[in-house]
Parts: sequence; C-alpha cells; structure tokens
Amino acid sequence: MGKNYTKPYDKNYEDTPEDYLWLVMVFGRALGTMLADGQGILIDMKADALKIRPEAKRVIVFNDGKMIRVIDATDRIDLKDGDRIQMIDKNYISN
Repeated sequence: MGKNYTKPYDKNYEDTPEDYLWLVMVFGRALGTMLADGQGILIDMKADALKIRPEAKRVIVFNDGKMIRVIDATDRIDLKDGDRIQMIDKNYISN
C-alpha cells in the first residue's frame, strides 16, 4: 500500500496525485492570506521532504504579491527555523 498523508484516519485510503495538488492549493491559499506581500518564513526541512529534495535543507516560503514562492536558504545560517522574513525585490531577504 502507498503513502497516506491526506486521510491518515482512513487506514484503507491511498493518496492520489490530485489529493496532493489540492492540498498544495489549499495551503498556498492559506499562506497567501496569512503572509502580507513580501513576508515569509524560514523553514528547516525534515523527514520525507528531505527524501524528495535532500539538497533543500532550508527554504524560505514567502508571498511575492502574486503567489507563494519557495527559495533556497541553505546559506542563511544567521536565521533559525520559524523566523519571519521580510523580502525585498521579490527574491532577496532584507533581514
């Protein structure tokens, strides 16, 4: 049986690609309402996310004013997991 991240209380359910896409859209929309334009959060990736992209150990998730974006932040050792970020020029961190 495959992975079941979307309905963990249903032991007989197997996730579909549409389940993942829908969740991404929901979470993207939620973040878009929570983060003002130019605001973001530094995230230290863990568990299965690292299995998919092991090179992406640290990322910044931010609202560029039009969409939620994710950029690599591996070199930002001055920041910690969960730090709020203010972006400038839609690609660079101001803090």
